[in-house]
Amino acid sequence: MRKYKILIIEDEPNLLEMYRIYLEKADYHPITASDGKTGLELAQKEKPDLIILDILLPEINGWMLLKRFKSDPRLKKIPVLIFSNLGQPEEIKKGLQLGGDDYLLKTDLTPKELLEKIKKMLSLSKEKKKKGKRTKLRILIIEDEKELANIYRLRLEKEGYEVEIAHNGAWGLKLAKSGNFDLILMDMVMPVINGYEALQIIKNNPKSKDIPIIVFSNSAQEEEIAKAIELGAVDYFLKSKVTPTEITQEVNRLLKKNK
Repeated sequence: MRKYKILIIEDEPNLLEMYRIYLEKADYHPITASDGKTGLELAQKEKPDLIILDILLPEINGWMLLKRFKSDPRLKKIPVLIFSNLGQPEEIKKGLQLGGDDYLLKTDLTPKELLEKIKKMLSLSKEKKKKGKRTKLRILIIEDEKELANIYRLRLEKEGYEVEIAHNGAWGLKLAKSGNFDLILMDMVMPVINGYEALQIIKNNPKSKDIPIIVFSNSAQEEEIAKAIELGAVDYFLKSKVTPTEITQEVNRLLKKNK
Protein backbone atom coordinates (compact mmCIF):
# COMPACT_ATOMS: atom_id res chain seq x y z
CA MET A 1 0.00 0.00 0.00
CA ARG A 2 1.35 3.41 -0.98
CA LYS A 3 2.36 5.65 1.91
CA TYR A 4 0.95 9.17 2.00
CA LYS A 5 3.64 11.64 1.01
CA ILE A 6 3.78 14.72 3.28
CA LEU A 7 5.94 17.75 2.61
CA ILE A 8 7.02 19.67 5.74
CA ILE A 9 8.33 23.20 5.12
CA GLU A 10 9.80 24.44 8.40
CA ASP A 11 13.00 26.41 9.12
CA GLU A 12 13.47 25.38 12.77
CA PRO A 13 15.79 22.31 12.55
CA ASN A 14 14.64 20.67 15.79
CA LEU A 15 10.95 20.98 14.94
CA LEU A 16 11.55 19.78 11.40
CA GLU A 17 13.35 16.67 12.63
CA MET A 18 10.68 16.01 15.27
CA TYR A 19 7.89 16.21 12.69
CA ARG A 20 9.83 13.93 10.34
CA ILE A 21 10.34 11.27 13.02
CA TYR A 22 6.72 11.32 14.16
CA LEU A 23 5.44 11.06 10.59
CA GLU A 24 7.76 8.16 9.80
CA LYS A 25 6.64 6.33 12.93
CA ALA A 26 3.01 6.88 11.87
CA ASP A 27 3.84 5.19 8.53
CA TYR A 28 3.80 8.34 6.39
CA HIS A 29 6.49 9.30 3.88
CA PRO A 30 7.83 12.71 5.05
CA ILE A 31 9.75 15.06 2.77
CA THR A 32 11.43 18.05 4.40
CA ALA A 33 12.49 21.55 3.38
CA SER A 34 14.01 24.23 5.61
CA ASP A 35 13.35 27.20 3.31
CA GLY A 36 10.61 28.34 0.94
CA LYS A 37 12.57 27.96 -2.29
CA THR A 38 13.40 24.32 -1.58
CA GLY A 39 9.83 23.72 -0.42
CA LEU A 40 8.45 25.00 -3.71
CA GLU A 41 10.86 22.87 -5.74
CA LEU A 42 9.99 19.74 -3.76
CA ALA A 43 6.25 20.40 -4.04
CA GLN A 44 6.56 20.66 -7.84
CA LYS A 45 8.76 17.57 -8.05
CA GLU A 46 7.12 15.24 -5.51
CA LYS A 47 3.42 16.24 -5.75
CA PRO A 48 2.80 15.43 -2.05
CA ASP A 49 -0.57 14.39 -0.64
CA LEU A 50 -0.41 17.16 1.98
CA ILE A 51 1.81 20.14 2.79
CA ILE A 52 2.61 21.36 6.33
CA LEU A 53 3.66 24.97 5.95
CA ASP A 54 5.35 27.43 8.31
CA ILE A 55 4.88 31.12 7.51
CA LEU A 56 8.17 32.70 8.62
CA LEU A 57 10.61 31.12 6.19
CA PRO A 58 13.86 32.19 4.46
CA GLU A 59 14.06 32.61 0.67
CA ILE A 60 10.29 32.58 0.06
CA ASN A 61 7.88 33.15 2.97
CA GLY A 62 4.77 31.08 3.61
CA TRP A 63 2.35 33.69 2.24
CA MET A 64 4.14 33.75 -1.11
CA LEU A 65 4.34 29.95 -1.16
CA LEU A 66 0.59 29.66 -0.62
CA LYS A 67 -0.01 31.97 -3.58
CA ARG A 68 2.36 29.90 -5.73
CA PHE A 69 0.77 26.61 -4.68
CA LYS A 70 -2.79 27.76 -5.35
CA SER A 71 -1.98 29.37 -8.71
CA ASP A 72 -0.22 26.24 -10.02
CA PRO A 73 -2.70 23.80 -11.67
CA ARG A 74 -0.45 20.90 -10.63
CA LEU A 75 -0.45 21.88 -6.94
CA LYS A 76 -3.63 23.83 -6.21
CA LYS A 77 -5.64 20.81 -5.04
CA ILE A 78 -3.02 19.65 -2.52
CA PRO A 79 -4.30 20.39 1.02
CA VAL A 80 -2.13 22.86 2.93
CA LEU A 81 -1.98 22.85 6.72
CA ILE A 82 -0.51 26.13 7.99
CA PHE A 83 1.41 25.52 11.20
CA SER A 84 2.79 28.76 12.58
CA ASN A 85 3.57 30.88 15.64
CA LEU A 86 1.63 33.76 14.04
CA GLY A 87 -1.79 33.65 15.66
CA GLN A 88 -3.48 37.04 15.27
CA PRO A 89 -6.99 36.96 13.70
CA GLU A 90 -5.82 38.92 10.64
CA GLU A 91 -3.00 36.41 10.07
CA ILE A 92 -5.33 33.42 10.36
CA LYS A 93 -7.78 35.14 8.00
CA LYS A 94 -5.00 35.85 5.49
CA GLY A 95 -3.83 32.24 5.56
CA LEU A 96 -7.31 30.90 4.85
CA GLN A 97 -8.01 33.52 2.18
CA LEU A 98 -4.80 32.61 0.37
CA GLY A 99 -5.90 28.99 0.19
CA GLY A 100 -4.77 27.28 3.39
CA ASP A 101 -7.07 24.41 4.34
CA ASP A 102 -6.48 24.84 8.05
CA TYR A 103 -4.46 27.11 10.33
CA LEU A 104 -3.02 25.79 13.58
CA LEU A 105 -0.72 27.39 16.14
CA LYS A 106 2.48 25.52 16.99
CA THR A 107 2.01 26.21 20.69
CA ASP A 108 -1.51 24.76 20.72
CA LEU A 109 -0.87 21.22 19.51
CA THR A 110 1.18 18.24 20.59
CA PRO A 111 2.79 16.05 17.90
CA LYS A 112 0.07 13.45 18.57
CA GLU A 113 -2.70 16.01 17.98
CA LEU A 114 -0.96 17.15 14.80
CA LEU A 115 -0.97 13.57 13.53
CA GLU A 116 -4.71 13.36 14.21
CA LYS A 117 -5.27 16.55 12.21
CA ILE A 118 -3.17 15.21 9.33
CA LYS A 119 -5.18 11.98 9.35
CA LYS A 120 -8.47 13.87 9.17
CA MET A 121 -7.28 16.17 6.38
CA LEU A 122 -6.05 13.26 4.28
CA SER A 123 -9.30 11.42 4.85
CA LEU A 124 -11.33 14.45 3.77
CA SER A 125 -9.13 14.94 0.70
CA LYS A 126 -9.61 11.28 -0.27
CA GLU A 127 -13.37 11.56 0.21
CA LYS A 128 -13.58 14.68 -1.95
CA LYS A 129 -11.66 12.97 -4.75
CA LYS A 130 -13.93 9.95 -4.52
CA LYS A 131 -17.26 11.74 -4.40
CA GLY A 132 -16.43 14.80 -6.45
CA LYS A 133 -18.50 17.90 -5.79
CA ARG A 134 -20.72 17.37 -2.74
CA THR A 135 -24.04 18.99 -1.99
CA LYS A 136 -23.30 21.89 0.32
CA LEU A 137 -24.90 22.22 3.73
CA ARG A 138 -25.81 25.78 4.75
CA ILE A 139 -24.60 27.52 7.91
CA LEU A 140 -25.71 30.89 9.27
CA ILE A 141 -23.24 32.89 11.39
CA ILE A 142 -24.81 35.62 13.54
CA GLU A 143 -21.86 37.63 14.85
CA ASP A 144 -21.25 41.40 15.03
CA GLU A 145 -17.43 41.12 15.12
CA LYS A 146 -16.76 41.16 11.39
CA GLU A 147 -13.19 39.85 11.52
CA LEU A 148 -14.18 36.90 13.68
CA ALA A 149 -17.23 36.12 11.54
CA ASN A 150 -15.07 36.10 8.40
CA ILE A 151 -12.51 33.78 9.99
CA TYR A 152 -15.27 31.29 10.84
CA ARG A 153 -16.76 31.68 7.36
CA LEU A 154 -13.46 30.99 5.61
CA ARG A 155 -12.73 27.98 7.80
CA LEU A 156 -16.18 26.48 7.26
CA GLU A 157 -16.11 27.12 3.52
CA LYS A 158 -12.86 25.15 3.39
CA GLU A 159 -14.88 22.21 4.74
CA GLY A 160 -17.35 22.53 1.89
CA TYR A 161 -20.15 24.40 3.68
CA GLU A 162 -22.11 27.31 2.24
CA VAL A 163 -21.97 30.15 4.77
CA GLU A 164 -24.02 33.31 5.25
CA ILE A 165 -23.23 36.02 7.81
CA ALA A 166 -25.52 38.40 9.70
CA HIS A 167 -23.81 41.15 11.69
CA ASN A 168 -26.70 41.92 14.03
CA GLY A 169 -29.38 39.94 15.80
CA ALA A 170 -32.34 41.38 13.89
CA TRP A 171 -30.94 40.47 10.47
CA GLY A 172 -29.77 37.09 11.73
CA LEU A 173 -33.23 36.41 13.10
CA LYS A 174 -34.84 37.29 9.78
CA LEU A 175 -32.55 34.87 7.93
CA ALA A 176 -32.90 32.12 10.54
CA LYS A 177 -36.71 32.22 10.51
CA SER A 178 -36.67 31.13 6.87
CA GLY A 179 -35.53 27.72 8.10
CA ASN A 180 -33.17 27.50 5.14
CA PHE A 181 -30.08 26.55 7.17
CA ASP A 182 -28.65 23.29 8.51
CA LEU A 183 -26.91 24.90 11.49
CA ILE A 184 -26.56 28.31 13.17
CA LEU A 185 -23.52 29.79 14.96
CA MET A 186 -24.59 32.70 17.13
CA ASP A 187 -22.98 35.23 19.46
CA MET A 188 -24.98 36.01 22.58
CA VAL A 189 -24.13 39.73 22.76
CA MET A 190 -25.20 41.62 19.65
CA PRO A 191 -26.77 44.92 18.64
CA VAL A 192 -30.53 45.30 17.99
CA ILE A 193 -31.57 41.88 19.37
CA ASN A 194 -29.39 39.92 21.77
CA GLY A 195 -28.64 36.24 21.41
CA TYR A 196 -31.02 35.07 24.12
CA GLU A 197 -33.98 36.83 22.50
CA ALA A 198 -32.99 35.54 19.07
CA LEU A 199 -32.50 32.00 20.38
CA GLN A 200 -35.97 31.95 21.94
CA ILE A 201 -37.64 33.28 18.79
CA ILE A 202 -35.82 30.83 16.51
CA LYS A 203 -36.81 27.86 18.69
CA ASN A 204 -40.46 28.98 18.78
CA ASN A 205 -40.68 29.21 15.00
CA PRO A 206 -41.93 25.99 13.32
CA LYS A 207 -39.63 26.52 10.31
CA SER A 208 -36.44 26.98 12.34
CA LYS A 209 -37.05 25.18 15.64
CA ASP A 210 -35.13 22.04 14.62
CA ILE A 211 -31.99 23.83 13.41
CA PRO A 212 -29.05 23.06 15.79
CA ILE A 213 -27.61 26.25 17.28
CA ILE A 214 -24.07 26.64 18.66
CA VAL A 215 -23.65 29.77 20.75
CA PHE A 216 -20.45 31.52 21.77
CA SER A 217 -19.91 34.38 24.17
CA ASN A 218 -17.31 36.32 26.12
CA SER A 219 -18.95 35.22 29.36
CA ALA A 220 -18.42 31.91 31.12
CA GLN A 221 -21.00 32.43 33.89
CA GLU A 222 -22.71 29.13 34.68
CA GLU A 223 -26.16 30.71 34.77
CA GLU A 224 -25.71 32.18 31.29
CA ILE A 225 -24.55 28.85 29.87
CA ALA A 226 -27.51 27.10 31.53
CA LYS A 227 -29.91 29.71 30.14
CA ALA A 228 -28.62 29.27 26.57
CA ILE A 229 -28.88 25.47 26.79
CA GLU A 230 -32.36 25.73 28.32
CA LEU A 231 -33.48 27.95 25.43
CA GLY A 232 -32.35 25.31 22.93
CA ALA A 233 -28.64 25.76 22.16
CA VAL A 234 -26.81 22.47 21.54
CA ASP A 235 -23.42 23.78 22.66
CA TYR A 236 -21.81 26.83 24.29
CA PHE A 237 -18.25 28.04 23.67
CA LEU A 238 -16.22 30.79 25.31
CA LYS A 239 -14.87 33.06 22.56
CA SER A 240 -11.47 33.56 24.14
CA LYS A 241 -10.90 29.81 24.48
CA VAL A 242 -12.33 28.30 21.32
CA THR A 243 -10.48 28.13 17.97
CA PRO A 244 -11.96 28.07 14.45
CA THR A 245 -10.78 24.47 14.18
CA GLU A 246 -12.69 23.45 17.33
CA ILE A 247 -15.83 25.19 16.08
CA THR A 248 -15.48 23.36 12.76
CA GLN A 249 -15.01 20.01 14.49
CA GLU A 250 -18.22 20.55 16.45
CA VAL A 251 -20.09 21.58 13.30
CA ASN A 252 -18.85 18.45 11.53
CA ARG A 253 -19.90 16.30 14.48
CA LEU A 254 -23.40 17.78 14.63
CA LEU A 255 -23.92 17.52 10.88
CA LYS A 256 -22.30 14.05 10.82
CA LYS A 257 -19.70 14.97 8.22
CA ASN A 258 -16.52 13.03 7.52
CA LYS A 259 -17.77 9.87 9.22
